[in-house]
Amino acid sequence: MLITGSWLIPLRDFKPHLTKPPLTYWAIGVSLNTFGINEWGARIPNAVAFSVTVLLVGLIGAGLFGERYGPWASVIYLTSIVPFAASNIVTTDTILVMWEVAAIWAFLKGYQAETKARARMWFAIMSLFWGLGFLTKGPAIFPVAAALGLFWIFKRRLFRVFPAGFAVIFIFLVTGLSWYVIVWKQYPWAMDLIIKEQVTGRLFYDMFHRNSAWYAPFYIYLPMVLFGCLPWAFGWIGIVRRHLEHRTLRDALNQAKIAISRDPEWLFIFLWWAVPLLIFCVAKSRLPLYILPVFPPMAIATARLLFKEEPPGFVFTKKVLVTLVFFLTLKGIAAVIPAPQDARAMYRAFSSHINDSNEIDAIGGPFLDGLAFYSGKPVEYLPTNLSGPSSHPTDSQWDEEIREIKEGKSEIFVLDVKKKSRLELIKHLGLEAKLLKRFHRYGLFKVYSKEG
Repeated sequence: MLITGSWLIPLRDFKPHLTKPPLTYWAIGVSLNTFGINEWGARIPNAVAFSVTVLLVGLIGAGLFGERYGPWASVIYLTSIVPFAASNIVTTDTILVMWEVAAIWAFLKGYQAETKARARMWFAIMSLFWGLGFLTKGPAIFPVAAALGLFWIFKRRLFRVFPAGFAVIFIFLVTGLSWYVIVWKQYPWAMDLIIKEQVTGRLFYDMFHRNSAWYAPFYIYLPMVLFGCLPWAFGWIGIVRRHLEHRTLRDALNQAKIAISRDPEWLFIFLWWAVPLLIFCVAKSRLPLYILPVFPPMAIATARLLFKEEPPGFVFTKKVLVTLVFFLTLKGIAAVIPAPQDARAMYRAFSSHINDSNEIDAIGGPFLDGLAFYSGKPVEYLPTNLSGPSSHPTDSQWDEEIREIKEGKSEIFVLDVKKKSRLELIKHLGLEAKLLKRFHRYGLFKVYSKEG
C-alpha cells in the first residue's frame, strides 16, 4: 500500500489480495507511514486494539455487575495468557475482538438506556462498530453478533426499542459493505472468491485443511478454554469448591441454570461465551485464535465469581504485578530464542548472503513477507507449474529468470526444503542449487547455470 498507493485494493506480491477486507492493512499501513518501516510501526495497531479492549471489558463488567468488578475484569483480561499472547502477534483477530467488544459495550448501553432516544443512539453506535468489525474480518463478526440476537429474543421485553432498526442496518451496510461494493465493481470475480474463502469454505468445507476433523475442537479449543485464562484459571478451582461445599454437582449445575435463566446479566455473559464457541466448534476451519472473542466474557465472569468479597488489596496487587513480570519475561525469552515463524531470526541467519542481492526468489510458497520486511528486498514468487495456470506470477517469469541465470547472473532462492519438488523443479530446468544457509525448514540457495 505504501509503495503503490493502492489503499482500496490490497496487494500481495503486487497482485490483488482480496480474501480479507483491508481495515487491518490500513491500520498497519498508517502506522508504518507514521513511525517508519519497523517492528514498532507494524505492532502498534494491535497494541492499541488490545489496550482499548482491556478498557472496554472493564466498562462492560462494571455495567453488568457493578463498579467494583470493572477494574478486576480489565486486569484479568490484561493478564490472561491467551489474550496477552495474541496481542503480541500481528493479526486481524485482536483488532476484530476490539470492534466486537466495542459493539457489545454499545449494545449494553442501549439495552440499559433510560430513554428511547438514548437507546437508539447507542444501537446506532453499535452498528458502526459492527461495520468496522466486518471491514476487519468480514463474516467473522456473526458468531458474536448472533449471541446478542439470542439475548434480545429471550429478553426483548426489557428493551425500550428494537436494536436492529432501519438506521442500525443502514449504518452497518454503509460502513461494512462499502469496500466490498467497490471491489465487486472493479473485480466482479472477487465476490465469488470472498464467499468461498470467508463463508462456505470455512463453515461447511475443508477448504483450508485447518483441523476439520469432528474431534478437532477437543485438541484445538478445549485446552484454550481451560488454560487460556491462566493464571486466573487456578481461581476456578476455589469457585467450584465453594459451590460444591454444601451441595452435589447436580444441585450446583441446577443453581447455575436457574441463575442464567433468571438473571439477565448472567444470561448475557453465558450467550456471549457459548454461542461463538459453539459456532467455531461446528465450523470446518479451526485455528486457536478463532475463539479469542470468548475470552472477554470469561474475564468478566471470573471477576464476578472471584471477587464477591473485597479482595485483599496489597496481596492481590502483588499477584497481578508478579503475573505481568512473568509474561514480560516470557516475551523477553521469546525475543532471543528464534522460532520457525520468526522472520527477524530468519533474516539474521540469511543476512550475510542476501545483503548484496537485488531481490529474493521463491517457488510458490511460502510467502516471505517477514523476510522482505526486515531485508528491504523485494521477493519474486515463481510458479510451481510450468505448463498451466498458476496462482502466482505467470510462467513467462521463468523464461526471464532462466535467461538471466544462464547469462552468468546467479540468483538467491529461499525454499521450503521439506518440499523436495521445489529443488527437483530447479534441476529439471537445467540449473544447480547450492545450499548456503538453513533456518529450520527453510533453506537459502544460490541458483546458477550448469554452464556457468
